[in-house]
Amino acid sequence: MIIGARVLKTGIAVTLSMFICNMLNIQPAIFAGAATVVNLQPSVGQSLLNAREQVFVHFISIGIAILLGLSIGPNPFSMGVATILIIMVCNRLKWRSAISTGVVAAIFILGSPTAEFLDHALIRSLAIFIGLGVAMFVNATIAPPRYRESLIQKLLELNGQTSDFFVQAVNGYLNLTTLTPEEWGEHQAKTEALFNDAQKLYNLYRNNLGLEADNASTTKEKEAKFYSEYIAYNKGLWQRTRDILFLAQERKERRKEAGDLPISPEFQEILELLRHVLDIFIFYNKELSKKLQGENIPPVEEPRVWSKLDLILNCWHDRFPSGSYYLHALIEVALITYKLRWAAKESVRLLDTEL
Repeated sequence: MIIGARVLKTGIAVTLSMFICNMLNIQPAIFAGAATVVNLQPSVGQSLLNAREQVFVHFISIGIAILLGLSIGPNPFSMGVATILIIMVCNRLKWRSAISTGVVAAIFILGSPTAEFLDHALIRSLAIFIGLGVAMFVNATIAPPRYRESLIQKLLELNGQTSDFFVQAVNGYLNLTTLTPEEWGEHQAKTEALFNDAQKLYNLYRNNLGLEADNASTTKEKEAKFYSEYIAYNKGLWQRTRDILFLAQERKERRKEAGDLPISPEFQEILELLRHVLDIFIFYNKELSKKLQGENIPPVEEPRVWSKLDLILNCWHDRFPSGSYYLHALIEVALITYKLRWAAKESVRLLDTEL
């Protein structure tokens, strides 16, 4: 069995907090160990972000517990009242993530013996703050998680899946090939799993940095925003891939019903233009992957698609009569062009993003 870094950090933190309490003769030291476990955060940034909140909630909780213990005594009733008051205060101050740790601290204090309650309560309070301090120290200094590298690798894997599938879908439309339901189901399951993994890693990465809002003033904030937009970019590719697969199936069925008419030179020219735009997207997407890995990318030009397509469409449309068959073909071409243009333009926009 492999012991994870967080499991190891928890063991070290508990040992350290109880050792400090034993060295300073603060008993029972078990309260310091329990407070350490409760206050350990999954990331350095989350620990620092919650530090002020945790400290204030502990002060409030211990204060409430001592007041109730002195007024109505340490008993189950006072524990219940303290729990209600702590939850109300934390909700009022929007410190909801610290409710459980505050309630636990209050219960520890109100678990003191009735005789010499104040002395025991103060000793236990000190043990709790030792546990809190040790948790923050260990979280920030021992084996801090490195989510950035894992996130980048997962984003590259995600983009490899979504971009390859996008290219496959466009080529399917151009070459009149479609996926089987089994192939589609396999792609869908793999892609959705990658999106879930990438989003989880991104959330851990943001928490580790201690970022709350989507600002972009510091380098770290700009990086985090870029990763977020990169995930959105891949979601856009995935959505448009599904649309293109539908259009490819529609085109194949429409041509079959019409007797598989030969493709005219003019329409073939349209398909060649789409292939050219697809090649541009493939190049831009590869450059974007390099940027994600920290490489410096030279400026790229935004693709010009509609003006070229307009000339070709005029030649093709003037030669053929009006009818639903040709109208559907025109609509399909417009939709495919728009989705290809979006993919190329969005990759250019991300390439131009300053990090």
